[in-house]
Amino acid sequence: MAVSMFVLAIASKGSFAQDSRPITAKATIFGPDIAGELKLRQISNGVTLVDLSLKGDPSVLTPGLHGIHFHEKAICDEGAEPRFSTAGGHFDPGPFGSSLPVQENHPYHLGDLPNIDINQKGEGRLITATSRITLYESPVSLFDEDSSAIIVHQLPDLMISGGTAAQSGGGRLACGAIEQS
Repeated sequence: MAVSMFVLAIASKGSFAQDSRPITAKATIFGPDIAGELKLRQISNGVTLVDLSLKGDPSVLTPGLHGIHFHEKAICDEGAEPRFSTAGGHFDPGPFGSSLPVQENHPYHLGDLPNIDINQKGEGRLITATSRITLYESPVSLFDEDSSAIIVHQLPDLMISGGTAAQSGGGRLACGAIEQS
């Protein structure tokens, strides 16, 4: 409840854009028996609001926590091996770079978000705010030369330093290429 009130307080401050129009982005998320939508909104104080909704077959999108991360590239190829590997690694344009093994800078990747909680019907929603990324031109913009994607992982992200790939969310269940809206 406190987080929701914080997000609402931030949202009431306005938008970042100089002409007072909000900067927004979206992604349609897909995977085997999974569908969802991501909405992003940049606001005036450098914070990006994140609204993610998912629905899927509970035998695939299992009840419980699932890792959610922004990834390096806006390429979501379900047929790639492993699935959606075309999206690259976790978004992390800092000194470590996302091409290194996930444990090199985990849990401090700029693209790491809180886990989403999926209910028994295979549905979940995550509303949060982050100051780790931007939608406007900056060193941490999701819209660099190859844009970015959102990935839904099979397992929760345990957010531990030096963790393995499995402890960082495991396999990829669904993906959405992020585009400005």
